Amino acid sequence: MRNIIYKILSGALLLATVFSCSEDVLEVAPYSFTSPENFYKTMQDAELAINGCYSVINDGSVNGDGNYDTFGRGLLFMLNAGTDEMVTKSGFGNADYAPWGLASFTSINKFIKFNWLYWYSGINRVNTLLEHIEDIDMDEERRIEIKGEARFLRGLYHMYLAKMFGAIPIYTDSQADPKKARQPLNEVYALIIDDLTFAYENLNNRASKIGRANKWTAGGYLAKVYAYLGSCKTFNVGEDLGFALNSFSWVDANDMYAKALTISTDVVNNSGFILIDEYDNLFRETTSTYQRQESLFMAEASEDISINKVNIWVNLLIPQGNPRIVGGGFGWMRATGELYNIYADGDFRRTHNLTGSIANNADSEEIDGVRYFKTRKLNNPNQGNYCQGKFRYKDPSQKALPFWASGGNLPLLRFADILLIQAEAQYFTGDETSARNTVSLVRTRALEDGTSVDDLNTAYMKADFVEELLEERSRELAFECQRRFDLMRFNKFTDAINGLSPDTGRWNSVVPQLQTNWSANKIWLPLPLDQTTLNPNLLPNNP
Repeated sequence: MRNIIYKILSGALLLATVFSCSEDVLEVAPYSFTSPENFYKTMQDAELAINGCYSVINDGSVNGDGNYDTFGRGLLFMLNAGTDEMVTKSGFGNADYAPWGLASFTSINKFIKFNWLYWYSGINRVNTLLEHIEDIDMDEERRIEIKGEARFLRGLYHMYLAKMFGAIPIYTDSQADPKKARQPLNEVYALIIDDLTFAYENLNNRASKIGRANKWTAGGYLAKVYAYLGSCKTFNVGEDLGFALNSFSWVDANDMYAKALTISTDVVNNSGFILIDEYDNLFRETTSTYQRQESLFMAEASEDISINKVNIWVNLLIPQGNPRIVGGGFGWMRATGELYNIYADGDFRRTHNLTGSIANNADSEEIDGVRYFKTRKLNNPNQGNYCQGKFRYKDPSQKALPFWASGGNLPLLRFADILLIQAEAQYFTGDETSARNTVSLVRTRALEDGTSVDDLNTAYMKADFVEELLEERSRELAFECQRRFDLMRFNKFTDAINGLSPDTGRWNSVVPQLQTNWSANKIWLPLPLDQTTLNPNLLPNNP
């Protein structure tokens, strides 16, 4: 870990990339390297510092390393592909990307290496800011808000590391020990919960800066953490691996679900976030006005070329098509036939999330004056042009960015997700009736003409509510970087992979390869090889 920790320490004040969004109001000049003694003096310094803390969420590089390796691009592969939602397109063999849809990733994969760097860089930036913020001459209300945002981010970054790698070193000061050992999950989650709770209790209902974390962002993630821990304990996640560092045996599942219910209910009842009427407006490049009504947190991007803050969906999230002519994508990853089949006729989410490709002469539609090209009609998942179509690029002729880049925001936490977390907590605290009613609320938006919510409730009814809930989360949250964690925490990953059929959909031909590569230990990612080589205290690696 020595090389990365040294880079993190030397780059903690590299704030050249400013976290921003389409409505960015900061308009600050980038700073370069400087020392803490010469920085952290003014309110502008504090704003630049918190910008740098946010930026690792989807930055192009961190301290000169990486290439959009978190939510800018890398995590789109790591958390969506190789599940029952998405597999590698047959014939695609890029060594960095293809392994994620085939479960053939190893400890030398670049996304594993750079995710470690990005998240720990963010943690170090947060710790450096927290150590100096009391000395800055600034508005006291804004100081408290920045502290809450920083603690939220530190909890969030440790959370993603823990969900991917299990036991990890945790840091609460900037003088990081490059030889620090992994800490068991009970210690890791104690810090995560403490940080998110601080943010939940200290942030305002809405952030003073557009796109930043607020009270409900922190509360939403806190509820998700409690539900994650409750489900991992309830379903004995990882216990068959016999790896004590990653054990959830310490968790009190009843307590976790009681807390998840309390906080998710607070968010649902009091946050002011809603399910917007039009599902498709959550996933287009130019619909942030709609997104902000439902999304509690997003990976923010901008069409301002000078900021160079973009999200890259062209590789796998948008329908295949000519990216220079119709705003299509490359289709490196493809949806499974099983995903298509869990939707019933009359559910708008199927026709929106799963589509045909975009022809060069495609018809177009306008949303608030912005042109989007329509996909070919899809009749079944065996068509050759079967694509994931949830996210959409606009007409390239209307873009200021290069054709491959998106100024659209990627939703990371939506109100619909919170409702489903509330339903889960209701069920596991003994109220199945309320749980089913809450799930029904999410389905109400998905109705096509002639379909009622009772129709969908009947079509989706399962005797086992957990099975029904897991399918509903996939229907609603497909391709939103949720599926890997959901399959893992309900201990359904192996069953889901083994349940895929090579004959179910056009791109399921790679399923036998995925099934051969899959093993139960892959619920955890391996720690990066270069880190375990430099710091043997990180060993043992995950099984």
